[in-house]
Amino acid sequence: MGEKGKDMALWQDSFPDWARAWATLQDVEPTATGAVVTIGAQQVMVWPGDGAAFEPVSAGSELLLVTDDPGGATEFAQSQGLRATISNVLLSAETEDLDLVPDLPPDAYLAEAPMENYDLVEVALFDRPVARGRLCLVDGLAVMAALVVDDGHEEHVPAFEQAMVAGLGEEAFTHGADTLYLIAGLEQAERFAGVEGWHKVADILGFSS
Repeated sequence: MGEKGKDMALWQDSFPDWARAWATLQDVEPTATGAVVTIGAQQVMVWPGDGAAFEPVSAGSELLLVTDDPGGATEFAQSQGLRATISNVLLSAETEDLDLVPDLPPDAYLAEAPMENYDLVEVALFDRPVARGRLCLVDGLAVMAALVVDDGHEEHVPAFEQAMVAGLGEEAFTHGADTLYLIAGLEQAERFAGVEGWHKVADILGFSS
């Protein structure tokens, strides 16, 4: 099996774990029914997969299909009478392949704050928080999401993002998590695609009725 095949098998096999962690990062308690993980008003499932028989998507609810075949997943959703909403990207990296030393501009520093269910990291500039991100550890893997840089700091976005990854990645590595996942928006995913060690493994496509 090639590297792509390994990555695909890993994110699919570990789907219940990283989906649960993603819910935790959103301060939501998930539920799992068969191959479908429900996060609030969202039904999340791998496509194609055992979750093909999902509950009808009601008004105000959303179906999220995690897939490496976005065209086929979109056709499937449209056949169910659903329309596309916001999409995200699932990226993966091995912690040992990442630069885990924060590199920040002058007058900026990284601060970590362990929360009850996840780790929070912030970047402060002139003692004022300007960026933040979250990490959740579960069963040998780590999931990051909500890596956000405040408006007005566009020139520092790549540096702040990678500094947060360094801080959170070091935490993951310390706790024995070999694999690091990131749920990112499309623009953020494009930036990470150019960073050594990161690669896209799946699309997370949103649909609603």
